[in-house]
Amino acid sequence: MTPTFHTLPERTETARLKERLARLRASLEWAGEAIDPAVRDDVRATIARCDERLALGVDHTVVALAGGTGSGKSSLFNALTGSQFAVPGVARPTTAHLSAASWGQAGPLLDWLDVAHARRLLLPADAVVDTGEPLAGVVLLDLPDHDSVNAANRATVDRVVPLVDLIVWVVDPQKYADHALHDSYLSQASDHGQPSLVVLNQVDRLGDDDAVAVAQDLARLVHAQGIADVPVLLASARTGRGVQAVLREVAQAAGRGSVAAEAVRADLVAAGRALARALARDAEPVLPDVELMVAALARAAGVDARADAVAAAVAGRSQVIPEVVSAPAAAVEQIRLEWVDGATAGLPVAWRTVVDDAVVAAPALAAELAATFQATDWPGVPRVGGVGARWRRARMAGAAAQATRATGLQAVRAVVGPRVVEPTVMIHQAYRALDELTELD
Repeated sequence: MTPTFHTLPERTETARLKERLARLRASLEWAGEAIDPAVRDDVRATIARCDERLALGVDHTVVALAGGTGSGKSSLFNALTGSQFAVPGVARPTTAHLSAASWGQAGPLLDWLDVAHARRLLLPADAVVDTGEPLAGVVLLDLPDHDSVNAANRATVDRVVPLVDLIVWVVDPQKYADHALHDSYLSQASDHGQPSLVVLNQVDRLGDDDAVAVAQDLARLVHAQGIADVPVLLASARTGRGVQAVLREVAQAAGRGSVAAEAVRADLVAAGRALARALARDAEPVLPDVELMVAALARAAGVDARADAVAAAVAGRSQVIPEVVSAPAAAVEQIRLEWVDGATAGLPVAWRTVVDDAVVAAPALAAELAATFQATDWPGVPRVGGVGARWRRARMAGAAAQATRATGLQAVRAVVGPRVVEPTVMIHQAYRALDELTELD
């Protein structure tokens, strides 16, 4: 037989976060009724929000070219993508629409970002920069001009900027000190710790000494906004100078976690901590001895009595074999309560409520045991005769009793497993999962 090998898909950040979201959802399902309704509603809202974002995928790196009128954003976009997709400012005074280039497919994300289909450029996913670093998964946006007189254009910039992973602020030598850029957008990026890169474009219009002087002054203004680690690159979309340096920065950004992934992860951590606080996660749950419960229910239902009667019949002392019908309701209730007590020992009262609700109720447990006993194929009573019958009866009586007792115990296990043990185990897992949900890694 020839073995068949299957290549498993790589576990993406989206897949990992979906697993984490599934644990949060499971924890809420098991514990939801035991926590404050406000916390429960907040966690449910978090789950819905993360579901929506993960449906788009968080494995893309979104890079936005932002800047003012005449900065040459669209020309730089074309230079970075090796195309003439974006129409530069000679055709109109401002960039009025959101354009996007993606190295690989990113349709759902671009839909969410509200990029029109006519303004999407699909590039090869296997493209690399000059250092060999991949560009797969990068989405490059050409934003409308931030200083546009059109309020809708500014609104688009304000909406998109907080969603991106790297902002490339494109400035020109004439307006590099623009107060709208420095006081609003760069200041906001500094406050939120958002990765940024400043590109002094159109340096072909300056001499080398002037280009260096302007770049130094621009760096001073940027650092004055509290963004000390933002690089300032010199570039010329017209001549190609510095274009590869900008692409290298973009590729390096692609190697880091996306803003979307960090936002989803932070949401999940916050929700997990809220659940942990609401449920006072402070002990390690222990599963009670399952076989002790099984034996107690079997004994209460009369399995031991039937086994003893079978032994007596084989030994010739009696011919009456009692039926195993069900355990008394009061006995089942007591055994069930002992199980719940043991399963929640040391846990907050809220978790006892969760386990008590999940484990089958005593009347239903008693009824299911009775039905299972009735459907059980009980071992018969072997007949023993001939020479040495008394000795053989004594030996076989014990074996017959053991077989009857084993059959009864197995019947109880068939009910207790899915109706008592498995729900308890799942709740314990959800309880322990709260620790994982509060960890960032």
